[in-house]
Amino acid sequence: MRYECWNNEIRLSKLGMGATRLPQTAPGLGQPIDEEKARVLIDCCMEQGVNYYDTAYIYHGGHSETFLARALSCYDRERFYIADKFNVQANPDAKA
Repeated sequence: MRYECWNNEIRLSKLGMGATRLPQTAPGLGQPIDEEKARVLIDCCMEQGVNYYDTAYIYHGGHSETFLARALSCYDRERFYIADKFNVQANPDAKA
């Protein structure tokens, strides 16, 4: 795996894994994540050296964030980075 070095401490894989299109239990928008298949995907990415994961509150109705947390919890936290996005207008109590 090739890495992009942002500084002496952070090295991101040039290839990242986006959680917007995780496998689902059925076709169509808004279907539940097929966690077994999605976990195989995450494990394969980790084995190949992917260390950058992208998610957002809106992906899979907010479930991609919690799924990624569970799927990556078995790996050393120093091995990966997560980019998460949210829309401040979606929650009036959010602080930017």
